[in-house]
Amino acid sequence: MARLLFTSRNFSSLDSSVDNQAGNKLTNLIGKPVVFMNQSHSNLVSVVSDTAISPDADGLVTTNRDIALAVRVADCLPLLLISSESVSAVHVGRKGLLNQVALNAVEKMKELGSTQITGLVGPHICGACYEVDSQMYEEIVKDHPATGGKVNHLNLFAGLESQLTGIKLTNLSLCTMENPEYFSYRAGDKTGRQVGVISL
Repeated sequence: MARLLFTSRNFSSLDSSVDNQAGNKLTNLIGKPVVFMNQSHSNLVSVVSDTAISPDADGLVTTNRDIALAVRVADCLPLLLISSESVSAVHVGRKGLLNQVALNAVEKMKELGSTQITGLVGPHICGACYEVDSQMYEEIVKDHPATGGKVNHLNLFAGLESQLTGIKLTNLSLCTMENPEYFSYRAGDKTGRQVGVISL
């Protein structure tokens, strides 16, 4: 059975490399070495088997039970995908929804033999708080109608749920902008990051 967790502001920020104090603290907490990625809102998903590198990617997948995967966020969706054969940590922001990074992660998991996949989304900015300009709102809602709701506000979780058809997603419904226990870029935390972590 997969093990997972989401950190908060109380754990301290994990915005830099795994060699910092918070990264070491996380490894000790998990009891396994943690693989981070260099995130850039891409659609790249990397299959990893060890901690030799931090891939340039926005999704990680592994079948190795001796390592854990981490995704850094401040308002974006930290998506953890779970199956008996593999697990994945995915960084899904507005760009990630558009470029289908989560779908790419699911496809990688299926290539590794995963059949029954579920997902959990941790703290992120909610649809009532994620305001964008009207042009961006109209463009995104046109192609991803599920993201629409409150005028000029995007519901990324609803968009992701619509995109990942056939996969049961659970939303912890914790808004980073509303809840001071979490880092929020929109609320002024320009460098602070919490993480979602998962392992087999």
